[in-house]
Amino acid sequence: SWIRDGAIMGAALLRMGHPGAIRDFIHWYAGFQKVDGKIPDSTGREGPEWLPEFDAYGEFIFAIMEYFRFTGDKSFLVEMWPAALKALAFMDGLRRKRLTKEYQTQEKRAYYGLLPESMSHEGYMAHPVHAYWDDFWAIRGLGDAAQMAEVLGDDTEAARLTRLKHAFSEDVRASLAATIARHGIDFIPGSVELGDFDPTATAIAVALLDELSLLPRAETDNTFDKYLAGFRERKSGRVVWNNYSAYEIRIIGALVRLGKRAEAMELLEFMLADRRIPPWNQWPEISWRDPSSPSFMGDLPHTWISAEYILALCSLFAYEREEDKTLVIAGGVAPEWLTEGHAVGVENLPTYYGKISYSLRLEEPNALRLTLKGDLIVPAGGILVKPPLSRPIRQVEVNGRMLRDFDTAGFICRECPAEGVIRL
Repeated sequence: SWIRDGAIMGAALLRMGHPGAIRDFIHWYAGFQKVDGKIPDSTGREGPEWLPEFDAYGEFIFAIMEYFRFTGDKSFLVEMWPAALKALAFMDGLRRKRLTKEYQTQEKRAYYGLLPESMSHEGYMAHPVHAYWDDFWAIRGLGDAAQMAEVLGDDTEAARLTRLKHAFSEDVRASLAATIARHGIDFIPGSVELGDFDPTATAIAVALLDELSLLPRAETDNTFDKYLAGFRERKSGRVVWNNYSAYEIRIIGALVRLGKRAEAMELLEFMLADRRIPPWNQWPEISWRDPSSPSFMGDLPHTWISAEYILALCSLFAYEREEDKTLVIAGGVAPEWLTEGHAVGVENLPTYYGKISYSLRLEEPNALRLTLKGDLIVPAGGILVKPPLSRPIRQVEVNGRMLRDFDTAGFICRECPAEGVIRL
């Protein structure tokens, strides 16, 4: 059992209202942590494995805090805080290996402040590299640890960890810029050494980890535009291809967060049509162009991919944007779902702020009705409503009052329950 699989599957189960699995997994996995804080990449009946897969630290801390965000179980944070601190200390020690004068030289500046070479990506097993995947997880882990410290009343530690996160983030931004320049590329690279195109690794930073601000926006947009161009070539049959991995499902959530609603739906529809086999409602690790070919498929069923699907699908209806403490709803809802008077929405969907229920209905060609309720604490940034629109919004009414503050694509609702009318 890998820590990365468990953290992501646990996150998906939390969205489905099943918090116990990730709590039990963390308790069990923490038992394999070494005294110095080292976390195994995986463990099994024969004991833990200690490959250099440095995403493990951020994933371990993320899993602890993700459970708390959905449950408010402070006693669990108290119990796991010592293990989290040890993991942070070990991770910080790894990063310090790249904070020496050696890595301030022009030749090695792109490695400065990153975690060391790792095998976290299967493509890097033969030759470990500085994988940004590890750094994305580490930065999220530092932010989550700072939140833990704040919840536990240790403001000094929270401030220290926040400073570490900001410093690490600046080093990653500088490294990305240097790597992009070195390789002459216009997309987000997967690693420093290779400058490789890896949109699924980039997608984890945008979607699950909510660290879009780490990435240069032009290259981020280019990454997913380049992916979509290749995806469409493959889908149409205009290019010869052998296989792909349904890990690409996580790109759906990234596209939603980037405001690419139609593109997210295009990829979702393809993935649903390419289940192997359709009645099983799932995907193998590797999908071959010829489904009957005698080829390696990896795990089947592949529960990590299943978890990515759950997370992507939930993001169509609601996702948190921690940068401004906002809950975004309907950002991925397809306009065609609202035809013929059908209502679209969710009931009791778990979020960081409680369970949300809402429905959207097209009452007339130029008016949408929103009904919002739930056991929900409205976040500081409000609830950002981003409905599918055929035309710009020209008027918004919430609970009988006209809103003055909205834009053509959405508006902030600061009340729950609420009844709203959106006129186009």
